[in-house]
Amino acid sequence: MSIQTNLFINGEYVPSSKGETLSIYNPNDDSLVTDKVQIASEADIDRAVDAAKAAFPAWRDLAGYKRAAIMNKFADLLLQNVDKLAKLESTAMGQPISVAKKFIMAPAMIWKYYAGYAGKVAGESFPPDEDGTYKIVQYEPLGVCAGICAWNGSHVLAAWKMGPAMATGNTFILKSSEKSPLALAAYGDLINEAGFPPGVINIVTGAGPVGALLASHMKIAKIAFTGSAFAGRAVMAAAAKSNLKHVSLELGGKSPALIFDDADLDNVVEHTSTSFLRNSGQICFASSRVLVQEGIASK
Repeated sequence: MSIQTNLFINGEYVPSSKGETLSIYNPNDDSLVTDKVQIASEADIDRAVDAAKAAFPAWRDLAGYKRAAIMNKFADLLLQNVDKLAKLESTAMGQPISVAKKFIMAPAMIWKYYAGYAGKVAGESFPPDEDGTYKIVQYEPLGVCAGICAWNGSHVLAAWKMGPAMATGNTFILKSSEKSPLALAAYGDLINEAGFPPGVINIVTGAGPVGALLASHMKIAKIAFTGSAFAGRAVMAAAAKSNLKHVSLELGGKSPALIFDDADLDNVVEHTSTSFLRNSGQICFASSRVLVQEGIASK
């Protein structure tokens, strides 16, 4: 199986300008998968931002139905390449192939869902005041946006972050997790095949320092982050200290399962177990705390 290890910037696969790399080990047997995954440098991030900024006006002005057609084609390509992408994801982070495929097929539908919004984000208008003044609200794309993914659901997180941004005419820089970058690195060929113009979507790799470069970049208008509360605070602080960019955070937690006296216990066992064992237990909303009403606790 071929593995793409380069950065994807301005429609092309390129190596890191500094030549720094990271290694990926298969969690199944700790074998080395590759030691050539390129780590984005500050210069690489600047190139990606500049490419996204240059691509923004044309993508913003492209008719909504044309953006939708490209997004739908990309979703179709995800489905057509589900076996390869699932294998890459499983190899990097240990996700069972059966789960990995579902974690690609569902995001494909997310892309299609947001494709339906392209060109349909309306504004608002209000009746004139007595002096004839009209109030009109117009919604416009922000420009260059960025997203930072966690390791445990790359395709879902990429779709959640990029789908709405693409539909509304923004351009994007996506950072994969340094723990599971292989499947998202393969997106570049699919992005080009779908018809996204160069620079509209860029894919970079690296650990916290690369995320910090994105969060603090003065030319990025919005950043979306999924990960720990600790790192989320750092993203928010960097965004505030730079250009006060928009921030959205999806942070991990410990969700409880509540089981009451009148519950169907067979149903309880099935669904509470899968709720915290799904995706090998690596999921931010896993119900890893089970709170049982005292009357049935002994059962």
